[in-house]
Amino acid sequence: MERMEHIHGSLIDGEDVVLQEVDGYLASHDHKGGRKTLYGYFEMPTAELQRLNHDRCYRLVLSDGRKANIYTEVIPSNVPGKSIAEFHISGALKK
Repeated sequence: MERMEHIHGSLIDGEDVVLQEVDGYLASHDHKGGRKTLYGYFEMPTAELQRLNHDRCYRLVLSDGRKANIYTEVIPSNVPGKSIAEFHISGALKK
């Protein structure tokens, strides 16, 4: 695993902004043959993350212009009133 990268961005569903001010971390895992798996997480108030559906593909748009399709899984946080959205990137992270 490489070092985690701090990211900022938004989560989009079609034309709608689902979450703004996403502040999280992105990492990758190298596989044989040069393929990488990209994944990460971000923490937000539970009420905001309840909008996410783990069966739905969202568009993660980062502040540096990179974009990717992601799937999320929301899990409890140790911080009261917050949850963690773990995500994995489906396909590539493109500029």
